[in-house]
Amino acid sequence: MAVLTQNFLTSLENRMQVVTENTYTSLIGNLWFSKMCKELPSQSRKEIISWLIGTGFLGYGTEGTAQFHDLATKMTEYENQFVTGSGLRLLKSQFEDLDGNGVNAATEWSKTMGVLGAYFPQQELAKAVLANPTAYDGVAFFHANAGGTTGHPLDPTDAAQGRFANLFTGAADANNPGACPIDTSVTLDVAIANLSNALAYIQNIKQPNGKNPRRLKPRFLFVPVKLRSRALQVTGAKFIAQAAASGGGSADVSMIVDSFGLEVVVCEEFGAAYGGSDTAYYIGCEAMGVTQGAFTFVNREPFHISYHGPMSDAELARKREFEWFPEGRNVIGPGHPFLLFKA
Repeated sequence: MAVLTQNFLTSLENRMQVVTENTYTSLIGNLWFSKMCKELPSQSRKEIISWLIGTGFLGYGTEGTAQFHDLATKMTEYENQFVTGSGLRLLKSQFEDLDGNGVNAATEWSKTMGVLGAYFPQQELAKAVLANPTAYDGVAFFHANAGGTTGHPLDPTDAAQGRFANLFTGAADANNPGACPIDTSVTLDVAIANLSNALAYIQNIKQPNGKNPRRLKPRFLFVPVKLRSRALQVTGAKFIAQAAASGGGSADVSMIVDSFGLEVVVCEEFGAAYGGSDTAYYIGCEAMGVTQGAFTFVNREPFHISYHGPMSDAELARKREFEWFPEGRNVIGPGHPFLLFKA
């Protein structure tokens, strides 16, 4: 490898790109990011998303009459941010050494970048969830609806239709099921009852018209690592011990937990070690006709590796150096608050 030809550098670039893409592709399917967040390809520096609010209804009335409403929408602006990170710089002499360390270092760095690139959206999503940003209706994304007057409006353009909570905490009342712990601070039968109460509240939330069921379908139970075992028990138990007040003995709860229909998703990023909680959990939902998620990943420029070297940069030619660095442009922001609940 006495001379670094253009063919050699092109071959190395291709090899690094393949290593990065293969690593990225193999990892992205093992992440929970897509279960909570939807990706939106972007064509500009800023994206404005219009959330259409379905306020229509049917009912009995006088023949030939109707109530007319303006089209209800809410808009959110997302401004893409530049993604930067650790680059790789190698001297020309490192490539010319016969042991090939330069090539090995370049391809290993590409593999690392593939891992970080695949994980980056999930990293930022976890930060956004824990930061509890303001939703498009002007309310903190996770809100308890204290007193029935502070939560998310069913119709963000007309709060008179009612409000709902997506943060379950405190004492239960007509506006909130209250704290619904499923950790080991409560017995297994209480944990199952608490989760059942949380799901019942979610499935009773109405459409923006304040009349019809929204028909939310709870699909995912996002839990920190320390809550994994209990979450699996709560969603997979067949028989549990009953409290004495309930008659004692053993009870068959298989039909109850099967009806939950929840997939347990372990999220290390939500634990206390990352600024979250080891006892809080999140319920992710699906809704008919809704295309965006609880959070939105606006992707303007997909993650990639850029290269500069002596053959393309006079300054680097003088220094006899090669440089590679990661690039991308995207942003994550809040979407529909009725698709994610925190307890």
